[in-house]
Amino acid sequence: MRKAVLLTLFIMLSLSAFAYEDDSTCVRCHGDEVMMKELGYPQMYLDPAKVDEEVNMGGISCVSCHLGDNTKLDKNEAHEGMPRPFYAAIGKNHKYQAVGREITNYDPIQPKGKNRTKVLLRKPDPEKAKELGIKKIIQLYYHDHDPETMAYNPEIARQTCGNCHEQEVTDYNKSGMGLNKYQRGFTSWTKSPPGPQNCGYWFGDEENYETVKGECTKPEEYKGTMAEARGRGCNKCHASCNDCHYEGFKKTEARHSFTKTPDKLSCYGSGKGTICHAGPMDRRRGAGFFRQEFAFPVNELPRDAHEEAGLNCSDCHTFKDHSYGHIGSEDARQSCQSCHTEIYDAVKAGDHQNVDCTSCHIQEVGAYQFTFWGPGKSEGINNKFAKHKEFYGKRDQPMLVKQPETGLWIPLKPYPMGTMGIGEDVPATDLKLRTINKTTVKGKTEIGEPESFIIERKADQVNDMYIITGTYDGFGDSDKMLAWIQMDKMSHSIGEARDCDSCHASHEQNFTSWYTYFSPTDVKKPFYGSYTIKADKDGITFDNFTNSEVELVEGRKIEHFAPFILNNGVWNVKGIDFELKFDDKKYAEGKAEYLQLSAKLHHLINKEKDAEKKKKLELIKVVMSHNVAYAEKMLKEMK
Repeated sequence: MRKAVLLTLFIMLSLSAFAYEDDSTCVRCHGDEVMMKELGYPQMYLDPAKVDEEVNMGGISCVSCHLGDNTKLDKNEAHEGMPRPFYAAIGKNHKYQAVGREITNYDPIQPKGKNRTKVLLRKPDPEKAKELGIKKIIQLYYHDHDPETMAYNPEIARQTCGNCHEQEVTDYNKSGMGLNKYQRGFTSWTKSPPGPQNCGYWFGDEENYETVKGECTKPEEYKGTMAEARGRGCNKCHASCNDCHYEGFKKTEARHSFTKTPDKLSCYGSGKGTICHAGPMDRRRGAGFFRQEFAFPVNELPRDAHEEAGLNCSDCHTFKDHSYGHIGSEDARQSCQSCHTEIYDAVKAGDHQNVDCTSCHIQEVGAYQFTFWGPGKSEGINNKFAKHKEFYGKRDQPMLVKQPETGLWIPLKPYPMGTMGIGEDVPATDLKLRTINKTTVKGKTEIGEPESFIIERKADQVNDMYIITGTYDGFGDSDKMLAWIQMDKMSHSIGEARDCDSCHASHEQNFTSWYTYFSPTDVKKPFYGSYTIKADKDGITFDNFTNSEVELVEGRKIEHFAPFILNNGVWNVKGIDFELKFDDKKYAEGKAEYLQLSAKLHHLINKEKDAEKKKKLELIKVVMSHNVAYAEKMLKEMK
């Protein structure tokens, strides 16, 4: 009662306290530091002048972005209809489900700590957590997400950002990212293309659930609540307007900093976990833009030269109509020309014009060395399809594969994958691109999506590949396993190039992976292992598997998460040509020319006194590694 009296008194006394919306109860409450302290919420005080300065959008009010009613004095009436940030919680009563910010006593959305993967993650208040049966909170969502599904909410975006940015919101709401289109094209485990893949099928669609249930050896074990929980978890990467444009990860006085051009950290999850592009790039593919604390293993892999130099994602990835295009686009590759003109032109004019820059300039890769979908804990519940991905380790180099549609040689990381308990007999395939045939998908109209939309991904629009090796018996209570080779394109972690002999000393490709596995719901302590890969004209072979002792958690079985220990031969493939194609004689002659020019340039650089000429010679030396003839031409033109 005392707080209610104080609230009314302070509002009446502060009617003319600010020049900002002096008829707004939002400003009168949250802009009064004394009042907020008296009410017990000092952390909810905001300096109106600083808010205006940080928002920097001119003419908008609090309700433009937060909705609610800025004419009401009563707190509940003023806050009615307001979408609010929330956390995803795990515990007795929460299975990756929404809980309000009261669980952290409204701890401000400001960065804490130095680990950029989690500067916005918080621990719950112990008493409140005990009362609500919450073990931990594991994700922060901004208010333009749907608290039921965790998905981006297009309707909230229209009501808020759309008031001023109508066209931008309209464009984004029909884009691949806005509709999470391409993940939604994976409608089952067995449909090929696009094939089974690391992130699983799209769990957030009831029709998909019924289809997958029919694929199971024991359909009665796969409950709708399991699919719903997985769907909520998957939506952590479904980006909203605020996820890209609100800079909660930057420490500011008013906690209202926005940017027109998204910062690279927002592309990497904004400090809310290894989500968005941090997940597929650094945690799954293992050749991410950031690496460092985002990488697996942490802080062991070399940084991307462009990230280290301070470049932003948008320096290479431009968008049109709020869309970045498709993942096989030439746009990013062509952007290399902006900074590396002579090198780009030399490559295009030489023998390596059909070799992607990343094929030479990405070396050691990390992250997943296996992944299996099988019984386990996921989103706080026992799930038939939990993702056992914690086989984190290193591979010495990516494998080079010729993209079947474009003819471009690109770097991939092939590794064994499987889904347990799939009863349908799926035939083996050859090398496949993850194309998506034209598919109509039902939208979630309750959050403002269209009734339906069309998904299609053509062969020249994707570089990820896969090989299904078939379904196999003999995996205990998991029955059969659908096995495939995941072949993700490596795109970042660009740095010093591999040497010529790494490709041209042999026509076959050989690699080694090592890993550490630890998931406390599966094993009592970490176990370790390794394997080798050989790719040649006859196919691809995974061999020389090793692993240390595995101590299982009670109730867990080895086939649930590490079926390769029972049978490691199901990923070997014959009849697909992975040989590196080159003329041995021509390579030997070219290498001799390269070494001669290298010696000549070394001499010229050492004796040159003129700074500009020396700089030009050093550029020619770099160009030489990409095209000897082009470098010789540059040297001749310099004289």
